Amino acid sequence: MVKKLFTLFLLLSINIGFANVGLAQIASVEASARPQPTDQEIKNQCALIGNLTFLAIEKFKKGRELDQAKDELSRVAETAFNKEEFAAFSDQLRERYNAAVLDAFLQDISDPKTAAQEQIKDCIRRNL
Repeated sequence: MVKKLFTLFLLLSINIGFANVGLAQIASVEASARPQPTDQEIKNQCALIGNLTFLAIEKFKKGRELDQAKDELSRVAETAFNKEEFAAFSDQLRERYNAAVLDAFLQDISDPKTAAQEQIKDCIRRNL
């Protein structure tokens, strides 16, 4: 009886071990399946965020609040995020865009051109 229980325990342990290895392999394959942007794609993404930041600052200069500016730019931003060259990274781009616009609003930046250029430089430096 003890021998049968021990054998059963041993077999279950081995099966669970194999199951865990299988899950680890699946997770590893999923992580490697995510597309990694090339240097040029990173530069293009950073330019997109910089350009959208420029437009948002222009809206702020005209007296728009954060939510108003984001609403007015939402169709432009969504169209850009869904373009073929950006579609694989659209979630990341939305996060970067929201962070950049919030930052520009909170800092009360008044020069959109300089802010956009700085945004692009910082983005490239962080991602390349």
